[in-house]
Amino acid sequence: MEAPDSLACAAAGMRFQQARLDAIAANLSNSNTPGYRALDSSGEFSTKLTAAQTSQGSLRPTGVATDLALSGPGYFAVAAPDGVRYTRDGRLSVIGDTLRDLAGNALLGSLGPARFPHGATIDTDGRIISGGRVIDRLRIVDIGPGATRDAGGYSAPAGNATIRRSTSQVRSGFLEDSGVNPLQEMTALVSAQRAFEADQKAAQRADETLRRAVTDVPAVHA
Repeated sequence: MEAPDSLACAAAGMRFQQARLDAIAANLSNSNTPGYRALDSSGEFSTKLTAAQTSQGSLRPTGVATDLALSGPGYFAVAAPDGVRYTRDGRLSVIGDTLRDLAGNALLGSLGPARFPHGATIDTDGRIISGGRVIDRLRIVDIGPGATRDAGGYSAPAGNATIRRSTSQVRSGFLEDSGVNPLQEMTALVSAQRAFEADQKAAQRADETLRRAVTDVPAVHA
């Protein structure tokens, strides 16, 4: 293989392994984040490893009425500063009479920000019941495969993905455990680090070969 080709191949490999390392770091830092779906750090040769895995985390009872978990592949919708975003993190609180996530973003219902008056409950269909009547229904959606996730942990549909009503059930008083397997991620971390170092050494060798071609060969014929 020619030195320029070797250098380009090694550089591409380093970019890929760096993307893997970034994904692994994100997974490990969210190993205790409820509803977190681990990023797939072992996919195609690409620097955009942002697709989350789809395995369901176990549901853990908390006894807190505003802790919500989804049983199924859906997402809660929240009103983030840059538009509607989606999450499975059901750690909510009531500010005023509105349900909000840890960042203070309003959880969305069919009528806008989801109201949760004192004494209200949420049934498995996501309906908010207060005073014996339904006052709203949580906006829970499926956004299809290939959803991307931003630095804040919120998901968004990729490309022209169709957003539709989810059939997931809501479990009030539960949280979904993170989908991260720390042992698996640590094993992947070691593998990615070694692969990065191997590509780095290959790039250094190719660079040295090019340097010699530029400096040493002309000197011989001088």
